[in-house]
Amino acid sequence: MNPAARRDRLFAALAAGWLVVALGAAASDWPTPRKLAEERLRLAYLWANALDKDLRPYDAPVGPDPDARYQELVADYTARFGERFDIAFVANRHAAALAGMTRERAAIAAFALVSTAAVWGLLGVIRNLLRGKTP
Repeated sequence: MNPAARRDRLFAALAAGWLVVALGAAASDWPTPRKLAEERLRLAYLWANALDKDLRPYDAPVGPDPDARYQELVADYTARFGERFDIAFVANRHAAALAGMTRERAAIAAFALVSTAAVWGLLGVIRNLLRGKTP
């Protein structure tokens, strides 16, 4: 086998591997209703900590059902602090995140694909220039 053909195959395999890693990284950032519910709960914990310093927001459990835990937290702190525990902004932020989840997913996928194509396209140009070929 021609050494140049072997390098071309290796280059293509590395690019495909990079794409798999990029898609794996995108999957870890992929917004899901559960992740958004956990984020809403964590923000509610922070707001509750502003009123009750005994609550440690980073040690507070999320649990298997963050929606139920959020409802419990809101009910408990609304009963304890009344209007001072107004977290309507948390609910609004959560609703906006759920509404924009499809757009966010499309943006993450597009970024993973476009950034991979750009990096490997530039590496291909550099490779061709180093070998003396013009792009």
